[in-house]
Amino acid sequence: MFNKITEWCLGSREKRQTILWTVVILAAALLLLMIFNGLLGGDTRNFGRLSDWADFSKYQAVFLSNGQVYFGKVTDANQQTLVLEDIYYLRTAGDLQTSAEQPATSAEADNFSLVKLGNEIHGPEDKMSINLSQVLFVEDLKADSKVVEAIRAYELKK
Repeated sequence: MFNKITEWCLGSREKRQTILWTVVILAAALLLLMIFNGLLGGDTRNFGRLSDWADFSKYQAVFLSNGQVYFGKVTDANQQTLVLEDIYYLRTAGDLQTSAEQPATSAEADNFSLVKLGNEIHGPEDKMSINLSQVLFVEDLKADSKVVEAIRAYELKK
């Protein structure tokens, strides 16, 4: 009687093997789907969150954990990095002109100049890959901001 119940529930030996292979194939397909989703779909998760609010036709300010701020256009982001292009950063005039004999006044320290990335002595390209763990936040810049106006003035001089 027990054999008949077992056979009715599981079927014949061939039916059990068919069920077993079906379960194995479905589990393998599910595992492959999870792997490919992690490799392919995972690269755009953070970028998807950024693109929910960021206007990529505008310039962004990228604030880093070391206090540095870069201005440029975010072109890509993934789980580990944010890619910034057309990059500028601020340099204070006091950084270059002060000495121990002549400390900078607060008015001089507030005098910033916008520097285009790529003109440094080591000659970096105008593209930067920033580790996302170092990014505090990203802001879109208004078209009438002082930074965007300075960028436009620089581009007109080129």
